[in-house]
Amino acid sequence: MEHMMDLKVQAVNKCLDAFELRVLERPTPTTNIFSFRTELDHLRADLDAILAPSMDAPKSSPIAPADDMVLDALFSEDIPQSESTHARGKRHYFSHTSDATENARS
Repeated sequence: MEHMMDLKVQAVNKCLDAFELRVLERPTPTTNIFSFRTELDHLRADLDAILAPSMDAPKSSPIAPADDMVLDALFSEDIPQSESTHARGKRHYFSHTSDATENARS
């Protein structure tokens, strides 16, 4: 049984050696540094163009007059404030006499 195991180990080692030789025989890919450098320069230029503030950008427009009218209508103090129900309930109507009632009595 040991002999069988040794044969299998030798077969595996033979396959590994053959694979290693095939890998080592491959030509190494040439890296073109110039193309990487050119692409990097293009990316930097694009990034600078994106990050640069645009002089043609429109400035924000002021609030439209319609918005002012709505806000003025909602928050203006010209609207007469009605009397609170609490204050209205405390008023004594019967103690006040009108001029017509006083004239009728006299």
